[in-house]
Amino acid sequence: MYKDFLRKDLQNSSYGVYRKILEVYREQLAFLETPARFRRWLAVELEIPIEQINLSSLSSALQYRRKKEKALKPDQQQESKSASPNNKECNSSSFTFSNPSSEDKRQSRITEL
Repeated sequence: MYKDFLRKDLQNSSYGVYRKILEVYREQLAFLETPARFRRWLAVELEIPIEQINLSSLSSALQYRRKKEKALKPDQQQESKSASPNNKECNSSSFTFSNPSSEDKRQSRITEL
């Protein structure tokens, strides 16, 4: 199903085709590890000449995907840290809240001139 679509897009040099290839064949790329091996495998899979697959564009799409995944990982880790109930960073603050029953006197921060 995807083979025909991707084959036509590669032949027409359509925009974004290499990103779509990486999405569809994500597992194969992880198994083959390098863009050059993946390119050889993809040429056989799509039944097209290897010269029609631009190695530079394939590598660029792979770098973009890795960069995007790398950018998402710290954000997800930060969210998981703030969501955990035992987070020491959030619990150890220098500001102490007063209790309603405490007899602390309020001090005005406004100084008159």
